[in-house]
Amino acid sequence: MAVLVGIVLALIVAAAVLLVASVAAGPRDVDESPWQAFRRGWASRHETEGEAAAAASAEPVDLSLTEFLSATAERGEGYLQVDELADTLSRARDRVPGLRRG
Repeated sequence: MAVLVGIVLALIVAAAVLLVASVAAGPRDVDESPWQAFRRGWASRHETEGEAAAAASAEPVDLSLTEFLSATAERGEGYLQVDELADTLSRARDRVPGLRRG
């Protein structure tokens, strides 16, 4: 009897997982059944494997860290502006009662 309860419970959990997965999978065509969507997704799995195999077969590139950083460095202002950060911290310090300056 305990085995039967375990099996039924496992089937209920599996159905709940499938329901959540079908909702989270995103939009599909109105006339497309869940089985057709599954088959389309299963077929597209082979396409990504082919792309991964092609990327894995590419020749490696020897590049020093300095060359890599200089090639990928972004020009212009940086993400962190020190003056703006100092102004923000100064204003925050002024708002906190009892916090000494200096």
